[in-house]
Amino acid sequence: MRWWLSALLVVGACGNDARELEDLPPDAPLVEPDADPCADSTLDYQTFGAPFMRNWCTGCHGSGLPTDMRQDAPEDINFDHVEDVRRMAMQVKAKATGATPTMPPAGGPSAEERVLLEEWLRCGAR
Repeated sequence: MRWWLSALLVVGACGNDARELEDLPPDAPLVEPDADPCADSTLDYQTFGAPFMRNWCTGCHGSGLPTDMRQDAPEDINFDHVEDVRRMAMQVKAKATGATPTMPPAGGPSAEERVLLEEWLRCGAR
């Protein structure tokens, strides 16, 4: 167990005031290292993934689209189902999030929506 976690346990066990935690180093994590960063995420396919894909992706990456309506999107990259997104999650994250997203090519989602997309993908696109 790391020393800072031991210190927290000792402080808690002694019933000391939380002000004593100020003695921890400034780089001490605020959560346990093994904590699941996705435990509090409320994003899922029904409430976030499907609407996002429908609004921003399947207009070009839909399996039912004729070739001339795909805007040069490869015919084997479609996002009709959550399994399609999971299979391509790393590529979607690389192209649609971050400092210089390239998808969709004509702009698209706000920075806030892109942050949510990154969270949803990082948490397994559940």
